[in-house]
Amino acid sequence: MSPDCPNPALPATLPADAPSPEQEAGAVPARRPSEAQQRHDRLMREIEPLRERLQQWQQCESRYHERVARELQPELKRWCERLRELALRLEEALHLDPPPGKPIGRTARLQAHRWMLSLAAAVLAERPDDAEMLALRARHQDEESAEPDEDGDEEAAIPAEDPDDGLEPWEREAARRRAQAEASRQAAKQGRKAQAERERRERHGGRTASAGAASLREVYRRLASRLHPDREPDEAERARKTALMQQANQAYAAGDLLALLELQRLHLPEPVAAPVVAAAAAGGDEEARLRDLIALLGAQRERLQAELDEMVRRFAVLRPDLPARADTITPQLIETLLGTEIRELRARVTALDRDLGYCRDRSMIGAWLRAFA
Repeated sequence: MSPDCPNPALPATLPADAPSPEQEAGAVPARRPSEAQQRHDRLMREIEPLRERLQQWQQCESRYHERVARELQPELKRWCERLRELALRLEEALHLDPPPGKPIGRTARLQAHRWMLSLAAAVLAERPDDAEMLALRARHQDEESAEPDEDGDEEAAIPAEDPDDGLEPWEREAARRRAQAEASRQAAKQGRKAQAERERRERHGGRTASAGAASLREVYRRLASRLHPDREPDEAERARKTALMQQANQAYAAGDLLALLELQRLHLPEPVAAPVVAAAAAGGDEEARLRDLIALLGAQRERLQAELDEMVRRFAVLRPDLPARADTITPQLIETLLGTEIRELRARVTALDRDLGYCRDRSMIGAWLRAFA
């Protein structure tokens, strides 16, 4: 028979009221998910990207502190050492053992004197107990106001600690780091308060928290009963279930319902939590359990968002150069700013090495100091 010819044994079309093959087989028609089931599914979709973002931030934080310890701190140490040596050599040339040759003018001396004190202030911002820098500042911090410039202009006698003097940025850098340290202390204090408040809410969360915890335990127990390695005779399967149970234990300890549900979706042939579509046939127990799951998932979403906000706030304290809008702060931006800070610090160390080259050569330091005028 040609494939284009209809089979004469079959009608050309089915009647409009004819039952479908699925209905003839007794299949249950699909039901539309209830409002509770839709909310459950929506929460699951919202939590997953939050978990991914939090994981990205946690990885960023780990890389950030590792890079600070490996790259930034050594450069900062070298920077402080150069500042310290340069301040001491300026003191020697200006006040203890002037270089030979043409005398240094008053304006140049005043500018170099201010720079010397700003260098000492920058060192003390990083090392508050540096005895030599403390002594240098104590010896000379009152001298500048008593020394006018060559024209007798009293405006030249600006206090050495004035951050708006328009000179080198060492004082502004020192003030920034002092403010950063104070902000870090305040952030740690606020973090301890927030943690205490979270613990208090968890202890007194009422029925919602207890119902959510009960749902979490129920999902975990069902997983454990299916994945427990001691019940598995096959060695390879026992090793696989041991790894899965470790993941389940970690998720349960963290209160991560989504991770437990993901484990059951990937590794169990039957769902742990039946959808509420079947609740009408099964009675109200399944619907009540789903409501508890929704409460727990909502609490987990809020906790993830709070952890993200806390992570961004901690970085905002660590980096005053971040933008004011929190939604524009990303892990990529954090790492970019850190890289820029490291490169700029290396450039400053290189510039200080050049200046120290002049200071270490007594035949050149006089001309170098006179260039300050």
